[in-house]
Amino acid sequence: MLRIIAWSVAEATAFVLAAAFCWSLFSHFVERSPDDGLALIVVMYFLPIAVAVLRKHKATLDVMVINLWLGWTVIGWFIVMIWACKGDAEVEAVTE
Repeated sequence: MLRIIAWSVAEATAFVLAAAFCWSLFSHFVERSPDDGLALIVVMYFLPIAVAVLRKHKATLDVMVINLWLGWTVIGWFIVMIWACKGDAEVEAVTE
């Protein structure tokens, strides 16, 4: 039980740090050039889809549809990103 709690705290901390990093990166680009900020927003918007595809997520199509449908809301984007990172992905067999 303690291991699960520690893992959850570590995941939450990593998620908050990643969000802070993304925010600082976004604000840096917006201050330099608004066009760079817009490009960063577009890349970040489609990031959950890219993560799901690269991880070979079993519900890649679902992640894609929900991201396109609710990704414009900040909460929807975070939920889809967590789902893409934590969901069931295909496990590759290790051959020796």
